[in-house]
Amino acid sequence: MGKAQPCPLWGRVTGAKVAVIASLALAATLLAGRLSAGTEAASQVLAQGKDVYQRKCAVCHGTEGRGDGSAAYLLYPKPRDFTSGKFKIRSTLTLPTDQDLFRTITNGIPGTSMPSWANLSEQDRWTLVAYVKSLSESFETQPPGEPVTLPQPPKRTQKLMALGKQFYKEAGCFDCHGTSGRGDGPSSATLKDEWGYPIVPYDFTIPGRMKGGFTVKDVYRTLQAGIGGTPMPSYADSLTEEQTWALAYYVLSLPKQPLAEPAPRKPGTIVSKFMKGELPLDPFASAWAKLPFARVHLEPLWIRTQEVEEVRVKSLQNGNEIAFLLEWDDAIADQELLKSEDFRDAVAVQFPVGTKEPSYTMGDQQGLVNIWHWKADWEADLQRYRDLQDRYPGMWADAYWFQRGVPSGVEAAKAPTSSHDPTYLAGWGAGNPLSNPVRRSSVEDLNAVGFGTLTSQPSEEQDVRGKGVWQGGKWRVVMIRKLRTEDGKDAQFIPGQTTSIAFAVWDGAQGDRDGQKAVSTWQRLQIEKGPGR
Repeated sequence: MGKAQPCPLWGRVTGAKVAVIASLALAATLLAGRLSAGTEAASQVLAQGKDVYQRKCAVCHGTEGRGDGSAAYLLYPKPRDFTSGKFKIRSTLTLPTDQDLFRTITNGIPGTSMPSWANLSEQDRWTLVAYVKSLSESFETQPPGEPVTLPQPPKRTQKLMALGKQFYKEAGCFDCHGTSGRGDGPSSATLKDEWGYPIVPYDFTIPGRMKGGFTVKDVYRTLQAGIGGTPMPSYADSLTEEQTWALAYYVLSLPKQPLAEPAPRKPGTIVSKFMKGELPLDPFASAWAKLPFARVHLEPLWIRTQEVEEVRVKSLQNGNEIAFLLEWDDAIADQELLKSEDFRDAVAVQFPVGTKEPSYTMGDQQGLVNIWHWKADWEADLQRYRDLQDRYPGMWADAYWFQRGVPSGVEAAKAPTSSHDPTYLAGWGAGNPLSNPVRRSSVEDLNAVGFGTLTSQPSEEQDVRGKGVWQGGKWRVVMIRKLRTEDGKDAQFIPGQTTSIAFAVWDGAQGDRDGQKAVSTWQRLQIEKGPGR
């Protein structure tokens, strides 16, 4: 057999690469309409796409693509119903092109829970395009639309900006987006999508979150094509090319602050560096200063104007324990949970238990996850347990039976929770860690196999230490645990190996709680070997 010949794009062509090239060519042929539906080759591509879809997409979009996956009730905006044939991001006036779908799968949709799937192979993404198209009859019954022509943008000038401001008003943009572009126009509170769900107009003053992209060409294309299934129309027939460029430049001028370099949407790698000695629990210890942050992009599960867009991560291990430092921006520290309208700041780290990587959406029935959940109110409780007396000094309480040495009458109302008999404090008496007035750590160690299964580990197995400090509009939180434990429900960390890691952040000031949060998809955690190990 002759030697494999080098290929400019693929390097030396091996048998595995030949198989991938063949599969990509097969998918491309199907997408180009040159493979008849129902043929063995077409069935092979669709079967591959269906497999990827069921593993990665069905949890939100549903097994049949109707937007009714098990996660759908937790998401706003709702996942798109693919069977309807209506797609938000497209470069045509009708159906999206294959490239449109591929780009959305690769890049995700900013400001929504749709993540980037750039970590999937190109082959998987193209087979996904083919399978998503198969879910709607529209691709069979409607001719493919012509992509919007994107001419070279003109130079931005004061005259063009003035024209854009004029047409912002004349085209009715202010009615939804508001006169200053904040998404607070006269009709903003009554808008709904084609499925009857309330929809929030985009706030142009916040840079970098336009769903169709935020370059001037992206905005031009969106103005020409509209956003399918939403009240955002196409202006292809009502605005000239010059007017469309003017409007695109104008809306991009509305942000009040420059667009900062965003965290990469594509999943990345976090390296846990080896160090000698004790791992620092102090978030501002000098050992942390020597490491660079890994920036991890977060997706909001519930739309809002102020998003936690990224969490910054560092990690250390010493051969015995592993530590993570998490930092994120938060203008207000929320550390009280004493009234029904109070919500706390929090952060969580998630790992797979075992070698199989389950769904990043809190695991699944085929894969358990281990979650370390730091809570700001628990951090405050380590200094002194906060009770209702802190929010309502001098409050009156009905008579209780007290465990020991606590007088009745007025003095009883001032007695701390820890002096009460747990029999009459149901949560504490039942062993609920959320009700326990004695905190050993600010971190709760949990497990889950999907939505509605989150379970706290028994108190004797709560072995994650934590410390959080809010300073200068940022939270810094450290969590530490042994690399390996005897608990079969714990994630195990082995130096020299790579595992998966994901993150979630809750902003109490924005009403975040439970499933209302910002999350990442799985990232890679590479655990560095120590010298001589």
